[in-house]
Amino acid sequence: METIVPRSTWQELREFPLDRNSLKRLLDNEIAAIRISDFATVEECHQFAAAVRAGNIKRLTKSGTGYIGMAQVEYRRSRPKSDYFDAVADADADMQEVFDNSFDPLARMIKMLQAHWDAPVHVAREDLGKYFAGIVRLATGGLELHADWAPLNGPDYGIARIDGQIGWNLFAESLPFGGDTLVCNAPWDPPVQPGAIPESYPLDHAIVEGAPSLRYEATLGDVVLFNTRNPHQVFGNDASAGCMRVTIGSFVGRMPDRSLVLWS
Repeated sequence: METIVPRSTWQELREFPLDRNSLKRLLDNEIAAIRISDFATVEECHQFAAAVRAGNIKRLTKSGTGYIGMAQVEYRRSRPKSDYFDAVADADADMQEVFDNSFDPLARMIKMLQAHWDAPVHVAREDLGKYFAGIVRLATGGLELHADWAPLNGPDYGIARIDGQIGWNLFAESLPFGGDTLVCNAPWDPPVQPGAIPESYPLDHAIVEGAPSLRYEATLGDVVLFNTRNPHQVFGNDASAGCMRVTIGSFVGRMPDRSLVLWS
């Protein structure tokens, strides 16, 4: 069988600093990643990681990854949308407890994005209420290859109207080894049956065979953004020193009116 090599949309295979042009290019999937160096200080990261360890840590059903907050994809099948929006208040409260004992990376990220965008930047909302944004993850064991694209992951939600989706993560813990992320430029575009939601975790590695890729380090205090429609995986890290690969992040989607909305 002939191998089909995914068509690359990346024009440059490197990390860029955040500015108005790179943000647009990342949403359009023209570049591989944006890195914001020193987004948080070492002291802020230590305070944040300690607050996370003392917080209400739960487990994702698919990956077993520890988290604080909530993930919209966990509500996408066989549950009314109202269940998701009813759960947002408790998730916000759990996350606010972490912020109160450290600092608020979500507010800082929104302010930073707004400085480089000429339309509103805010947490997503629709008629049923506000979305949750700013999930904390503890992914010591890594994450398998997957993709995140709201028009396919949540077709019944307002965020399905986006035309570009990126994600950001702040790395709040220094890792002695591992914890890297691999992003493959093979935008997820599976066949979809009417009314069905395709499986996005895990994905078959065959779909990224031959695709350009970027592997980036989880550097303490840095934020990295990438286009989440590209399949990506997180490699496990050495947990012998008690490191849990503590991160916080969210998705950022571009709506038809060019506003940027955040959710997790």
